[in-house]
Amino acid sequence: MAISITRRQALQLRAVMRRAFGNRGSGPALGFIADAEGLRVKARFADAAVEYHAPGEHPTETLWLPFQFLADCEGKKDEPVELAAADKGRVTAQWRNGSVPQIVSYDCEPPADADKFPGVPETFAENPPRLLQSLADAGESCDPDSVRFALACLQLRGQQGSIGATDGRQLLVQSGYTFPWEGDILIPRSKVFSSPELAGDHPVLVGKAGDYVAFRTGPWTIWIAVNKDGRFPDLSRHIPQPADATARCTLSATDAAFLAQSLPSLPSDDAYNFPVTLDLNGYVAIRAKAVDQAKPTEIVLSGSSWSGEPVRLNMNRKFLARALKLGFHDLLVYGDKVPVVCHDEHRHFVWATLEPESAIPPAEDAIRIESPQAATDNSIPQPKRRTPTVNESSTNSNSNGSAASNGNGQANGHAKTNGQARKATGRKAELQDSAALIAQAEKFRTALHDLMHQANGLVKSLKQHRRQSRAIQSTLDSIRQLKGLGV
Repeated sequence: MAISITRRQALQLRAVMRRAFGNRGSGPALGFIADAEGLRVKARFADAAVEYHAPGEHPTETLWLPFQFLADCEGKKDEPVELAAADKGRVTAQWRNGSVPQIVSYDCEPPADADKFPGVPETFAENPPRLLQSLADAGESCDPDSVRFALACLQLRGQQGSIGATDGRQLLVQSGYTFPWEGDILIPRSKVFSSPELAGDHPVLVGKAGDYVAFRTGPWTIWIAVNKDGRFPDLSRHIPQPADATARCTLSATDAAFLAQSLPSLPSDDAYNFPVTLDLNGYVAIRAKAVDQAKPTEIVLSGSSWSGEPVRLNMNRKFLARALKLGFHDLLVYGDKVPVVCHDEHRHFVWATLEPESAIPPAEDAIRIESPQAATDNSIPQPKRRTPTVNESSTNSNSNGSAASNGNGQANGHAKTNGQARKATGRKAELQDSAALIAQAEKFRTALHDLMHQANGLVKSLKQHRRQSRAIQSTLDSIRQLKGLGV
């Protein structure tokens, strides 16, 4: 009796199982079970198990092969791979690699714990396809090295229908799901939920069988073992209420994309916190500066807006970038020492700020970069920068008030009476910024020229050294030959 799969199925099986089991040695044994209900390919390793079910009627047969078999025969086409039992407990696999036939025999006995494969839950709860992405997103908020709490796990709450994850500096809570159990369950994070082979428009069925939580979508069923002894913090205590926010920053779609692209390139010499400053006072600005950098680099998000109290925050740019990756464009601020919150209908993303004393203030000589929208969109009103401390309250950042300093040593007057003066000041500042950038570019060009000159000299010296070495080697060879002749 032969069992048949395709090379494309082998490729998909290997990709999903590697994410589920991790890079753990040679991998587990694979069971190929054919019967009247179809073909099932299953494997179990440590705290995870995977099963792939292809419907159809087959003669009853069970074969076991090593995990390496998938790597041997995988391919991107639906070419058949035939499996058949051979003598002495061996299994023969046949396929074609192009026009060349491949025949490989494998020795593989059923694993000792084959009968301990997780069972199928009696009850499944149906969830939307986005559950898989939510589980993958939650896994990126975990801390695999945590000791006191089980922060390497995801918290699945039955009554709330939510997924919680945190690493102690950020937390992500996602709700709107249905889990068929009482109380809370912890499961280890897993990269398997980010497998593109699982993605699609299939609903995700969730159930619990014994010490495992099962996730079924399409032909795939994934079991993850429950962490029964782990402790997990109460995340709800660390999520402020939106109504208590003292300021709100709204990023335009263009600015959000520009900022996501620019954040990794901003200067920093702190390889742990990667700090940047978010300044909401007059305009929305992001600043960064390395220790040996004389001038800060400032990104002005001219297409974005803010309201509430002026505030200047020091934060880890990775968390800001993560908020953008998750699709959040609204930031709720509660002060310079309180975590920042992003939320929508089903999600809350919160991250801690850094020491406010290290926030970077505005500077006249800053290397200023304006978002692309600044040159094309002049319809968005820009609020005036305020001179009071960042904690001074304000009812509306876009209100018209008396003249106040803009943080760069310039005074802003009433928007309706001094608009032309403000435009002139803006043009002057723009010219100054351009001149500074040109000067910096010229210095960079000079430095590159000096480096090129030094490199040419080094290459010349190395070539001369190589010629001398060859001459010395030639002389030594001649001396050896003379000695051999008795000279």
